[in-house]
Amino acid sequence: MLKKKIARIISEVFNGFLTMILTPLISILLSPLDFQRKAALGIIYVLIPLLPYLLLRKLGLVSDYEFSKRKERPVYFFTLSILFGLTYLFVNTLGNEILSTISLNIFLVSTVISFITLLWKISGHMTYSTLLFVTVIFLVDSPYLLLLFLFTPFIAWSRIVLGKHTLTQTMLGTLITLFLSILIYWGF
Repeated sequence: MLKKKIARIISEVFNGFLTMILTPLISILLSPLDFQRKAALGIIYVLIPLLPYLLLRKLGLVSDYEFSKRKERPVYFFTLSILFGLTYLFVNTLGNEILSTISLNIFLVSTVISFITLLWKISGHMTYSTLLFVTVIFLVDSPYLLLLFLFTPFIAWSRIVLGKHTLTQTMLGTLITLFLSILIYWGF
């Protein structure tokens, strides 16, 4: 019982919604954009994951905020991908290369995960926590930030203990996101 409680706490702290929102918000806060643009872009990136979820929940198409049922994921994930893609096009007009690169990465990771979700359930917790960790490392040049990845096995463990994912689903969520992020941030 204690093991499941600890797993639930870890899972909630590294919730997919939270890590999905934190990635662009940290990037925006660290950017040189003026306050109005930071606020507007921040609001957009907060609303992107929340509004489609609330709409799908109201329509009865989603049973829980963790999207435990794989068949409920594609509509939400592809909606995110489209909205992240449109946001990337907008961010690209702001003239900030770092924000554009991060926005592109968010869009690409979301899109790849969406296509995988058509056939298989991959861990959103692992996907978006990895995206957050790699993005912070990209933004802040400090070797100490690699320590963020010490959380990764605990997040994976929590998802497995709670019966939400298998080891393979958590590992691939991490590895695919890590690969795409390294390619986008340091490969181009």
